[in-house]
Amino acid sequence: MIGILKIVLIGEGGVGKTSLIKRYTWNTFDENMKLTVGVDFAAKNVQQGEWAATLQIWDLGGQIRFRDLAISYFRGARLAIAVFDISSRYTMERLNDWITSLYQSVPRCPLIIVGNKCDLRDTLGASRPLVTLQEGIEYAAQYNAPFIEASAKEGRGVEDVFDAVTQILAEKFPTREAAGMAF
Repeated sequence: MIGILKIVLIGEGGVGKTSLIKRYTWNTFDENMKLTVGVDFAAKNVQQGEWAATLQIWDLGGQIRFRDLAISYFRGARLAIAVFDISSRYTMERLNDWITSLYQSVPRCPLIIVGNKCDLRDTLGASRPLVTLQEGIEYAAQYNAPFIEASAKEGRGVEDVFDAVTQILAEKFPTREAAGMAF
């Protein structure tokens, strides 16, 4: 067992960070989820072959009034998941500020970009301009990060996100020493 590895979810309020965590850790979805006030966290044990760790998943409130508080939780992060809502181009554009702040605190922090609420492609159709899969891929490429679409509501892509987290962490921190943890 490697130990506890800190993961942070960043992005604007209302993009579904909490819902992604709840779907991953408890396989639940709450249609009436409230915005995260400040910060929250969950934990989950993961394994890839012989490699195992506990993910400490930090859910950082995305509202502007919690921004400074959220930024203080970046320190010690081993990976960040930057989340936007595919039905709001603004939330994707705002990720630039979140990622800049992250890199100021944790340079070279591994990053995964997630376009959440992909179920809206089916329900909104052409009635609202959505961020396309190709736009998401191109956006993530700016940060040399993988891009994954997900729907916390339906559970689509959520396991893919956290499988990618586990794979990246297992490659970056194959041993306790590499993770900077004492035995």
